[in-house]
Amino acid sequence: MSNITSIVGAQWGDEGKGRIVDYLAVHSDIVIRYQGGDNAGHTVINDKGKFALHIIPSGIFNPETTNIVGAGTVVNFETMATELASIAAKGVEVTNLFVDVRAHLIMPYHCMLDGAQEGSKSQKMQIGTTKRGIGPCYSDKATRSGIRAADLLDFDRLKNRLEMALPQKNRELSYFGLPEVTVDEMLALCAKWRDQFGDKIIDTVPLLRQAYEDNKKILLEGQLGIMRDLDWGIYPYTTSSSPTSGGATCGAGIAPSRISEVIGVAKVYSTSVGGGPFMTELFDEIGTKLQTVGKEFGATTGRPRRCGWFDAVAADYSCWINGFTSIALTKLDILDSFEKLKICVAYKVNGEIIKHLPETAQQEIAQPIYEEYDGWMSDTTNARKWENLPKNAQIYCKRLSELVGAPIKYISVGPERDQIIIM
Repeated sequence: MSNITSIVGAQWGDEGKGRIVDYLAVHSDIVIRYQGGDNAGHTVINDKGKFALHIIPSGIFNPETTNIVGAGTVVNFETMATELASIAAKGVEVTNLFVDVRAHLIMPYHCMLDGAQEGSKSQKMQIGTTKRGIGPCYSDKATRSGIRAADLLDFDRLKNRLEMALPQKNRELSYFGLPEVTVDEMLALCAKWRDQFGDKIIDTVPLLRQAYEDNKKILLEGQLGIMRDLDWGIYPYTTSSSPTSGGATCGAGIAPSRISEVIGVAKVYSTSVGGGPFMTELFDEIGTKLQTVGKEFGATTGRPRRCGWFDAVAADYSCWINGFTSIALTKLDILDSFEKLKICVAYKVNGEIIKHLPETAQQEIAQPIYEEYDGWMSDTTNARKWENLPKNAQIYCKRLSELVGAPIKYISVGPERDQIIIM
């Protein structure tokens, strides 16, 4: 019997995945971050404090859990060093962290080019990148000119790789009027990273195979959500990797048939950071209230998140692509003071009513069609069982489950680890 669970963002990201992973990691032997870089953060609140994790898996707070940054990620070791220091300063043991030898490294020129490329676009065409070098690093991976964690352990190979890659990178930097970089500068930086992290760079396949054979509990942690997926999201306003359950198998190195559970994490309303269509976005006082009460500001950039009602059409699509076995609903308590609630159940596109998620261009002109529900106007933060929830909250959650097409497994009613209802 497999004990592998994949945690997937069911919306545009920022759904509260870190909060769910932190809860489940207490009972997990291994947590693997399987894709993305430090361009999105998972906020975790526990007895040690409040943390915004960008590249380190959310299981880092459990000393019994092995944390792996998988082959599908892109790693900025400067960010990792800063995060580890901030976590260690709160008394958390941080020795249980490893990076797969196949993970690609974000180099300084990736970050410079990311900002320059985004800045060269018109305002309307900007993707909303965090300028952390994620896209350029994945581009190098695709063109086979990237630097991998394994290269830090073989400096002759690393030097050859840099000598091959830097002429092209310097031409790009020069085009944008940016300073060029030298092989010696990059080797010096990589030497520092090797000294800091060399003992954490390992081949994770033998470790995972043994854990699977020993029936250990393994948790796969994604970043962002399916609506930012490179293939199935709102292209081109996407990330450069796949935060789906399918992406989990590639990025972690685990066959699809070995994953026993796929939990889709969804807020009970919708938020989005960055560009692209967002069909239920609210520009009125309701949207402002959601943003304020929900503290909807990006963990990485601090940018205010766009807010809107729950989009069940997009969530149903997410369930189909990912194959959710259950869902975790987060931030139910944020709706405690809303008299009326809405759920998007269809779109109107060019006069036609549709109940499936169309391609990006049609999303940009889609108008949401809503169902309306009465709010519960009472505090849910102390609820620990389904029957503790107000009747209208139960009705709302049940309807979300029906529309998504998966049963509810968890309901979060606050940021603390114990503020959760297990169904």
